[in-house]
This record gives sequence, structure tokens and C-alpha cells, in this order.
Amino acid sequence: MSADRDVSFIDRWGVQIEDDISVEAFGALLDALDDDDAEHVVVDINDSDDWFVEFTRRSVSFQQAERGGEVVGTLDYADRDEALAIAKEFIDGDFEALRARSWTPDGANHTP
Repeated sequence: MSADRDVSFIDRWGVQIEDDISVEAFGALLDALDDDDAEHVVVDINDSDDWFVEFTRRSVSFQQAERGGEVVGTLDYADRDEALAIAKEFIDGDFEALRARSWTPDGANHTP
């Protein structure tokens, strides 16, 4: 992970947000997800090292976006508080805490 890591959000409409990167701001994006809108069901937190976490209303996936990048897996979170805790770990760059969670492998290609 680079020392000059930048973090951004992508809202449910696909708009990249680069200011006010906070757990509170992310919570508002998560709350805006609408179960009745089948097309716009995810919000992402990305970093400049091509890592991202992608949240739906019930689960989160954790992977690297670059071609052949690592797919850590998917996790069904218990509630909004757990989702925000995961978001905080990612925003803070605490990948040790993130990796310690119970991710279920997606069966996607992993980097050797």
C-alpha cells in the first residue's frame, strides 16, 4: 500500500466523490441504497492502489481492481454498524483488520 493513498467513494449512480471521505459520509451513501431500485444497488470505497470494497444493503465484497488482482471475498454484514466498521477500516487503510474478517471466497481468480 502506498504512503500517499487516496480514497474515494462511488455512489449508487456511479458518481465518484473525492471530498468529505468520512464514515459519516459513507453512511449517508449506504442509507441511500434502495431495495426497490434493482439497477443502482451498490456503493464503493476505492483507493489509489486499486483496492475497493463494494457494499450492497446486506453484503460487502473486498478485492483489487487491477487485472488479475486479488479477490479477498464477500461478507454478509450483520447490521449498519458492522458495515460502517468495515468502511472505517478501509478508509483508515487497516487492511490487517479487514483481512481478519470472515470473508467467503468468491471463486474468482486469485493472484498466485
